Amino acid sequence: MLQSTAFKRMKCKRNMGHLLIALLAVGALSLPTRSWSQDSPSPGPDMEASAKTQILSRPTGAIVSFDGEYDLAGRAPYTIAYHLKGYYKIRARKWGYEDWTGEFLFTGKGNEKLSIKLSPKTRAKALYRSVLFPGWGQAYADQKLKGAIIATTQLTSLGMFIYQNVKYNSALDNFNAASTAFRQGQNDATQRPTLLAALQAAQTRLDDRYEKRRLTALFAGTIYAYNLLDILLFFPNYHHNGVAVDMNLAMPTVPDAPGAMLNIQTQF
Repeated sequence: MLQSTAFKRMKCKRNMGHLLIALLAVGALSLPTRSWSQDSPSPGPDMEASAKTQILSRPTGAIVSFDGEYDLAGRAPYTIAYHLKGYYKIRARKWGYEDWTGEFLFTGKGNEKLSIKLSPKTRAKALYRSVLFPGWGQAYADQKLKGAIIATTQLTSLGMFIYQNVKYNSALDNFNAASTAFRQGQNDATQRPTLLAALQAAQTRLDDRYEKRRLTALFAGTIYAYNLLDILLFFPNYHHNGVAVDMNLAMPTVPDAPGAMLNIQTQF
């Protein structure tokens, strides 16, 4: 009786062990697995070593940043040792050159080549911007504080001119009304002194408003002229192409030849 009971206990433990092993096997088979296709290579050491996406810039040394699935940045030329896939927004910048932005579709193969050409900042481009809007050329030339001061001063002067122009037009209307009243009542001896005094007062106010409008217009014009002169004379020497004047004095070698010749060459 005792042996039979012990045998049953051993058989029960053995069955439970088999059941546990079966459950573990089923659980292992049901675990999710991750597969990698050729279009999306696995990021293993061998695959990462094969990724050599080249980033070039003309001129070299531009800071290039990538905004997409991953955020990357580096100084061109450099190589990206990762498999990039999908659209990336790319920005490139270098001192003395205009910022470049664009998009690029990476295939995920890791062997793309991206070449970025930057446009140099020039005095002519800065002058064009300052003509359109004062201070814009200075901001374009990496003189943002100066550009902000010029733009603010220019807008303030224009606001003052508009205000004084409105006041001048109002004074002109009052003068015209006083002049009309004087012409109509100048034959009346009792009203003539009063109408004449009103006309003279209107003339005085009109002259005062005219002078204030003239001064504000002169101030606004001075700011605008300074804005253009500043960008011409103080544009940063990014690429050593500033304003240069070369004067050559040629003396005659023949005794009876005409006098000296002056040759002037300018470079903008």
